[in-house]
Amino acid sequence: MSDVDVGANSDDFGISFPANARIASIEFGGAEMRVQLEDGGSERIVAPSAVAAIHGASLRRESVRPGAPLPSMVERAMGKEGVEVSQEIQYVIAIRVRSVGELWYFVADTFNFRKSLGSQAGYLQDQNLRAFLNKLTTFAPQAVQDGFVAAMLANLTLPPPLDSLLEFIRAASR
Repeated sequence: MSDVDVGANSDDFGISFPANARIASIEFGGAEMRVQLEDGGSERIVAPSAVAAIHGASLRRESVRPGAPLPSMVERAMGKEGVEVSQEIQYVIAIRVRSVGELWYFVADTFNFRKSLGSQAGYLQDQNLRAFLNKLTTFAPQAVQDGFVAAMLANLTLPPPLDSLLEFIRAASR
């Protein structure tokens, strides 16, 4: 049996994450979009023609926590005694901009839609996301739209959820 050196310089087990930046806010002007990223750097001014693509996805988020102290007979029979599993869906949107090396994205749960939509913003995330995508695709109609964006705008069934943000960023970075 030979020894294998897996040193600090080896990337065999590393996870490479494509260049990305999380969006803090987006404001639409007449002929420009102002983007502030979470890194706190300067505001980026984007022309409509610079938006190359708009991507979106739903992400499955599962959580496990201790269940009810007195499980039902069905829970005991299924082996789910003392465990409660819940599943949530999160939405994520990414924008690829020409001559920018990183993918800009935001998670809808934590995004300030009111800053982007103004008085059009409501209390329902799905409606805010649809209104935002409508505004973004109107701003940059030439941008490539993936299946999620097209389905969300047409109010059609969305593609199946992805398992992680990493999976989404890798797919949108291609």
